[in-house]
Amino acid sequence: MTKYLLFLLPLWAFSNEISISHAQMKPLGKIVKTNAQITQLSDQKQEIVSRLPGHVENYFVTTGQKVKKGEKVVLIESISLSKMSAEYVALRQQVKAAREQLEVTKKLYKKGLASQNELNQKIIALEKILAKQNALVSQLKSLGIKASDLKEATDKFVLYAHASGVVGEIFVPLHSNVNAEDALMSIVNRSHYYAVAYMRINDAMKITSKTTGFVTIANKQYPVHFVQLLPNIDEETQRAKVLFIMMKYPKNILIHAFTQIDISLEPYQNAVMIKKSALSLFQGEWVVFVETHEDEKEGKADTHPKKGNSEREGDNDEAEEEVPYAPKVVQIIAYNGDEVAIKGLKPNEEYVSDGVYYVKSMLLKSAIGDGD
Repeated sequence: MTKYLLFLLPLWAFSNEISISHAQMKPLGKIVKTNAQITQLSDQKQEIVSRLPGHVENYFVTTGQKVKKGEKVVLIESISLSKMSAEYVALRQQVKAAREQLEVTKKLYKKGLASQNELNQKIIALEKILAKQNALVSQLKSLGIKASDLKEATDKFVLYAHASGVVGEIFVPLHSNVNAEDALMSIVNRSHYYAVAYMRINDAMKITSKTTGFVTIANKQYPVHFVQLLPNIDEETQRAKVLFIMMKYPKNILIHAFTQIDISLEPYQNAVMIKKSALSLFQGEWVVFVETHEDEKEGKADTHPKKGNSEREGDNDEAEEEVPYAPKVVQIIAYNGDEVAIKGLKPNEEYVSDGVYYVKSMLLKSAIGDGD
């Protein structure tokens, strides 16, 4: 009785870890394995540039940091801005003086003490000053500076993120001098990732809008779907470039990294599919574990010769100790992402999909017990 209870302990402990699934009939095409490069489209990446020559005073963000649209990222100190803002402040005073002069000239004109020509000159002078002021207002606005808030000249301006994303790379070190239009950093929009597959031309021409595949990243596979066949051949490899969109991707991913992609091409044939996690090497062969049915157990029990009462009681104990799973040899046809096409199971047949390690351990322990 003690032996019986000790044997059942792992069954009770591991029962919640074991999952049963059904083999499914699914379409399977020719699997092509090739290299692919992780990338993003050009509109998913922005570069923060300096609009004026200056000095990088401070970075408000670091590489890998998430930023939101409108968030400040860089502080620049610029002599050009100092001159520009000083000119704007001066023009604002000139506009005030020109308007006062125009009002005085208008009053003199009404009294006949000023000519039409003098009045026109005052109007033209005011318009010239306003034109210069409006041009500076526009330039300051492009730098994120609200001109109406300027009370005095300033040499500092802040650059902001144009879209939400992650800081990809900082190109210019802190406290460096930069020129106008120099790129300071890149911000990557992580909403979509793509994989460019490098394929033989014959295989690339067989791709259709329904073509799918799997990209391997850090030993895990992520599904991809065909987007388009790119028009240019890769000059170094002489292979066609095919763009796939990643339907799922890891939290951390490296742009431009090379990896493997498995692509399923037509023609498709139906094959029995099971989870890859169900496969196990058992006694030198690939197997999946299936539940043993009661009629199979009873059939095995009937083959034993009849013995005395004491011996029959021992046989019953051994029958009760049998593991309710058995290995079934299968032949692997092809891997397809997290699934594998096999021969050896029928469609809809039940198999152990998770907890294979526990089942295998129980069978090995049972075999050791039989040897004793």
